[in-house]
Amino acid sequence: MQFINMLVLCFISVVMTSVSKAEEPNFDLYTRKVQPIFDNRCVACHSCFNAPCQLNLQSFEGFQRGASKLNVYDGTRIKSVSPSRLWIDAHGAKAWQEKGFFDLNNTRKSEGNLFLSFLNLRAEKQNVEIEKQVAQTQICASPAEDFKKLQKQAPYLGMPYGLPPLSAMEIDMIQTWLEGGAPGPNSEAQKELARVPVEIQKQIQVWQKFLNQTDPTHKLVSRYLYEHLFLAHLHFPESKDTFFRLVRSRTSCQEGVQEIATRRPNDDPGVQKFYYCFAKFPGTVVMKTHIPYALSPAKLARIKKLFWEESWRVRVMPTYEPGVAENPFIAFKDIPVKARYQFLLDDAQYHVSTFIKGPVCNGSMAVNSIQEQFYVFFMTPQSDNMVLSKEYVGKVESLLMLPGVFGSDVDIKETPVFYKKLIDHRENYRKARTDELKKLKPHGYALSDIWNGDGVNPNAVLTVFRHDDNAVVLKGAVGDLSKTAFVLDYPLFERLVYNLVVNFDVFGNVSHQLLTRVYMDMIRMEAEELFLMFLPPEQRLQYRREWYKGLLTQVKMTYVFPTIGSSEPTSVRFTEEGNTKKQMVEKILFFHLNEKVRGSFDTVNWKSLQVPESMQPQFRVEGLSAELRKIAAVKAETKTPFARFFPDVAYLKVVMNSGDLKVYSLIHNKEHESVSWILAESLRMAPKEDSLTIYEGYWGPYPNMIFDVKEQDLSTFVTAVQKMKSEKDYQKLVTTFGIRRSNQGFWTHYDELTAHYRRTDPTNFGYLDLTRYELK
Repeated sequence: MQFINMLVLCFISVVMTSVSKAEEPNFDLYTRKVQPIFDNRCVACHSCFNAPCQLNLQSFEGFQRGASKLNVYDGTRIKSVSPSRLWIDAHGAKAWQEKGFFDLNNTRKSEGNLFLSFLNLRAEKQNVEIEKQVAQTQICASPAEDFKKLQKQAPYLGMPYGLPPLSAMEIDMIQTWLEGGAPGPNSEAQKELARVPVEIQKQIQVWQKFLNQTDPTHKLVSRYLYEHLFLAHLHFPESKDTFFRLVRSRTSCQEGVQEIATRRPNDDPGVQKFYYCFAKFPGTVVMKTHIPYALSPAKLARIKKLFWEESWRVRVMPTYEPGVAENPFIAFKDIPVKARYQFLLDDAQYHVSTFIKGPVCNGSMAVNSIQEQFYVFFMTPQSDNMVLSKEYVGKVESLLMLPGVFGSDVDIKETPVFYKKLIDHRENYRKARTDELKKLKPHGYALSDIWNGDGVNPNAVLTVFRHDDNAVVLKGAVGDLSKTAFVLDYPLFERLVYNLVVNFDVFGNVSHQLLTRVYMDMIRMEAEELFLMFLPPEQRLQYRREWYKGLLTQVKMTYVFPTIGSSEPTSVRFTEEGNTKKQMVEKILFFHLNEKVRGSFDTVNWKSLQVPESMQPQFRVEGLSAELRKIAAVKAETKTPFARFFPDVAYLKVVMNSGDLKVYSLIHNKEHESVSWILAESLRMAPKEDSLTIYEGYWGPYPNMIFDVKEQDLSTFVTAVQKMKSEKDYQKLVTTFGIRRSNQGFWTHYDELTAHYRRTDPTNFGYLDLTRYELK
C-alpha cells in the first residue's frame, strides 16, 4: 500500500511540475511538447512529398503550411506543376495558401478543428477494420463540411492511419496548444533551433569562404560541388547529428541566407551575384530523405588537392542555357576529368544514394528499372577512357546528352522523336567507346582496371537493395552473389547523377518522367554491359539472355540495345569454364580488394560466394549469425518457398539475454525475368528465385513488419520460417512474433527501435516511415 501511495505522489508531482512549467512565461509548448509528439507519432507518415495531403509535420512551418489535394507523384499529368518543397518554395501560411494549400487548424474551438478531428476520430474508432491503403484524395478533407461526410463514409481514416491512436494525454496536449492559437516556437526556441555549435562555426566559415571565391576555376568547381551536394545533409564529426544544406543565396552568408528557389540546382539562379551558403536543416530528420555527407578540414584539403593537383584554366564560363547546364560533360569540361571522377569515387555511397534513395522519397518510375539486389564496382580512373584521352572527351561529350535538356514540360507529341534522339546518341557513344577500348586496351580489361579503393576506401564495392519503389545503398558486398552487377566508369556515374538527381523534376509532366525512366534503363544496361566486358566474350551473350528473358524483351534488346563490342577480348584469366560471373566477383572481393576496402565478410548470406581457403579462418559463423544463416539466401523453390511470403522489408528485434538489443533487416529479394519494361512488373516476376537477405542494422526506410524475438526463442522463429509453405503460415508467424499495426503496444516497439537506431548510429539515424506497414 505504501508503494502505491508513493507512485500516486510521484504521478501528482510530475503532473504539477508539467503544469507549472506550462504556465511559465517562457515555456515553449510547441517545441517542448507538441513537436516531440509529431516526431514520434506523425512524421512516420507525414514527411517528404509522399506525406498524405502533403501535410508535412517535420517542423512548425509544415504544420503552418497545411495540406493540399495535389498529388506530387502524378505520373499522368500533361503539364508540370509548381514545386511545393517545404522550406524552399514558399514561406508562411498566406504564401502557401496562394499555392493551393489549406489550413487544417481552421478554428481554435475543439469542435470542428480539422486537425484535432482526425486525431479524435482514430481514438473513437480505433477498432474499425482497415483493409488497404487509400488514395490521398480520399483523406484530404477540406473544409470542415467534407470531414463530416468523411467521418460517416470512411471512419477508418482517423489519424494515425491504421495505427493505435495517440494517448489521451497527447491529444489533450495538442488540444490545449490548438485552443491557444497553435503558436510556433518562441523567440528563444527559434534561436536554439538556428544555433550552430561553436565547435563547427569556424569550419563552416572556412568552407563558405572557399566556395565563394571569385576566380574562374574556383567558381566553376563551386558550381560543380553544389550540383552534387545540394541533396546532402552535411555534417561535421564534432556534432554528428547537426545537419546543414548547401544552398544558393541572394545575400551573403553573413547577412543571413535567402535561398534562391529554382526547380533544379542547375537552373539559372536569375541573379548576377549569388553566394553558396550553409543553411541548418530546419526540421526533423527522416530516414527516407537522409543522405549524410561528412565534412572536415581533411575533406576540404582533399577537394583542393583533387581539383587543383594539375594546372588548368576556364576557357569559357558555362552558361545555364539548355544543352549546356543539363550536360555536365559540356558544362564542366574545363575541370580535369580525373578530378571529377575521383571526387565521385571518394564518396561513392553518397553519390549512388542520391539517385537510388533520393531526391523524391520514393521513385517507382526510376526504381523499377533496377534489380532488387546487385553489386556495384567502379572502373579505376587510370583506365577510364575520358581520363586517358582529351581527344576522346571532345568526340563524345555531345553524344552524352541527357533527357533533362528537354525540360520539365516535354511536348507529348515530340516524345517519340526525343526518345529516338536519345537512343541514337547513346548508340553512337557506345560505338565510340568500343573503338577507344580497342585502341587503349587491345587485350581487353584486366582485374587491375577495377578501382581498388586506393587500398583504403570502403566505397569501392557497394550493394543496392530495392524495396518496391524505394532503395538503399550499403558499403560492401552484402547478400549472396547478385544476379547482375554494375561496373561504373566516369560517364556512367555522372549520367546517373544528372539524369536522376540534378536534371530530374518530380513536379514535371508525364513525358519528362517517362524519358528520365527510359534513359535510366539505357544506363543500367550499359553498366551491366561494362561488367560483362571483363568476362570471356563467348559467355557475355549467355548472361545477357539470362538477365533479359522473354520474347518481347529480346526483341527490344535487339533493336534498342544491340550487342556492340561483344567479341572484344578480356585479360582476366578464369580457372573454370562456367560460373565466370561468380569467379569475377570473387577475384575482385578476395584478391583485388584488401580487408579494409572490402569490409567484413557477410557470414549470414554468402553461400554461392566461396571464401578462399586461406581466408576461411576469418569466415566465422557463430552466435545469432549461425541461426539466421539457416534462412538467409535460400531460393524460394517448392521445398523452401518461405521467402515469397515475406514483405519487402521487415525488422527483426532480438532481445538478448543480457538485455541488449540487436536489430536485423530481413530483406525480400524479388527476382525478375526482366526489368526492362515500365508497366506490368508483376507479370515478369520469377518467385522461385526469391530469397531473403538478413543484415544487421536499419536498411530500409519503409518497414512492412516488426518481429519481436527473445534470444532464446530465435531458433523457434527460424524453424517456423523454414516450415512456411503458404501465406497462412506467414500470418501464423506474425501472430506469434510479429507486431501488427493494430497491436496496442505498437508504439512501444516503434519507440524502442527509434531509440536504438539513434543511439547506435546517430549520423545515419532518421525516423522510419510507416506508410507501407502491413495492414492485415
